[in-house]
Order: sequence, then structure tokens, then C-alpha cells
Amino acid sequence: MGRIKLLLVIILAAFLGVSTVYAFEHHFKAKLTPKEETKAPESKASGKAEFEMDDHNTKIKYEVHVKNIVDANAAHIHIGKKGEDGPPVATLFSGKKAGKFSGTLAKGKIGADDLMGDYKGKMDDLFKLMKSGGAYVNVHTDANPDGEIRGQIK
Repeated sequence: MGRIKLLLVIILAAFLGVSTVYAFEHHFKAKLTPKEETKAPESKASGKAEFEMDDHNTKIKYEVHVKNIVDANAAHIHIGKKGEDGPPVATLFSGKKAGKFSGTLAKGKIGADDLMGDYKGKMDDLFKLMKSGGAYVNVHTDANPDGEIRGQIK
């Protein structure tokens, strides 16, 4: 009976280990601050973005939360390492959030057809880019059209 319990403990530990690795590899975050922007605008805004890839790497569920942002008009995932600007790959928010705002700016899902440019239809490539640290999120405002807050996706 002792061997069976030991075997069950080993199987459970292996399962939990695989589950933890899977969760770690499929969840990404970005801490959004003005100092991460290449032009480092003066701003009291901040935020965070959270991403979760589905089991088949076909969709990414996301949420973008901001604090003290004024007149937000867009948010994107961009190609670029820390300190580098790059083209957008996916839109997370478009429209207008007039005035000062704190809360959930955007949430939704991104699929292959939502991607732009060279990444159009290439969800696996976006996943690899995010995993490598080669992508960032930024939130654009009327005062800072190139981006007011930004963070590398990790």
C-alpha cells in the first residue's frame, strides 16, 4: 500500500509541475509607466496589461487597466524590445476615453485575423514574440499620441 501512495504522490507532483509550467508559459503581464516610453512624457498615469493564451495558441484574452490617464485614444501591442519603438501588431483599445480615467480601459480576445502587418494570421509568431520579450504594450493619449504609458510584455 505504501508504494501505491508514493506513486500517487509522484504522479500528482508531476501533474502540478506541468500545470504550473503551462500556466507560467501562457500568462503574460506588462507594467505600464511613462518612464518606459522612449520619449518619457511627464505623466502621473500608470497601468498594467494582462494576457492569457488559450490551450491551442489560437486566442489571447487580455485586460488593460489604467490609473490617472487623460484622454486615452488607443492601446496596442507593438513589436519592440525595451527602449525600442516598433509597429503595432494588435489593437487592444481604439476610440476615446475623454477626461481623466482610472479603471479597465479594455478587455477582450485577439485572434489571428486581428493581427496586423507581418503578423496577420500568425498567432504562433505573436506568442513567440511575447515569450521572448520582444513585444510591448502602450496606451496613446491626445497629449502623447506616440504613447503615454508603456510596458514590456513578460
